Amino acid sequence: MNRLQKFNQLSRPEKLLFLQTMLVLTSVTLGLRTIPWLKLQRLLLKLANWHTRSAVRRVSLQSITRSIRAASHYIPKATCLPQALTAQHLLIWNRYPADFQIGVAKDVNGKLEAHAWVTSQDKIIVGGERTINRFVSLTVMERQSVEDYGKLF
Repeated sequence: MNRLQKFNQLSRPEKLLFLQTMLVLTSVTLGLRTIPWLKLQRLLLKLANWHTRSAVRRVSLQSITRSIRAASHYIPKATCLPQALTAQHLLIWNRYPADFQIGVAKDVNGKLEAHAWVTSQDKIIVGGERTINRFVSLTVMERQSVEDYGKLF
């Protein structure tokens, strides 16, 4: 089955979520080339927080995870950091808590490597394909509720 046929089989809300994910993930991937990631993250949080004041729709966590996973196959350089920032944005946009984390570990050759992941409601949304237990978390942007994100600004 080709990509267009797969897309056409999606429901209307799934199509909209996929298109939104493609837009956000592309913007984040390109944005990371010109904007420091913390500044980009603050901008994404502001946009998502602004939207939650008027949003009534809410897609499932599984739909968000599937959409990010699918979109990342089409966007070059959509590594763990752009995926995590996109997940955090989409989760807050849909009124879910989102815990953004970055961790570091040494690989088998002793080189330092970093990894980003996002959890929500005790589930790994993106970044769980690696064994995250081996990474030492450097940052945890954890909030009790979606409204807490507004207090950042």
